[in-house]
Amino acid sequence: MTATDRPVAAPAVPGTTRVTARALERLAVYLVRDSAHVHQREVAVQLADAGGALRVSVTVPVAVGGGATGSIKDRGDRLRRDVIAGMRDLGSRTVDTVDVRYSGLRRVTERRAR
Repeated sequence: MTATDRPVAAPAVPGTTRVTARALERLAVYLVRDSAHVHQREVAVQLADAGGALRVSVTVPVAVGGGATGSIKDRGDRLRRDVIAGMRDLGSRTVDTVDVRYSGLRRVTERRAR
């Protein structure tokens, strides 16, 4: 690789970017919704400071059917990984812990095209 092959960094643009606590909470809700295969209204999320990182507490029903597969433990592990990666990639935040609490069952039915 030569000096001409290196990517050029974009120049800094004056100003600031702020992400509110509410925006981070909504982001977490959508990440959980997508990972757990449930409606967003069925997802409860609480964020807390954990020594500079975030601690995310999630309450969600277990989805049954509709493409949701794996044991409850496997789903919880996948949900934790998805929240940590999504908050890092989209919210630029470090998540230390994700606590998952299942609050019931949600039957998911696949829609058929007519």
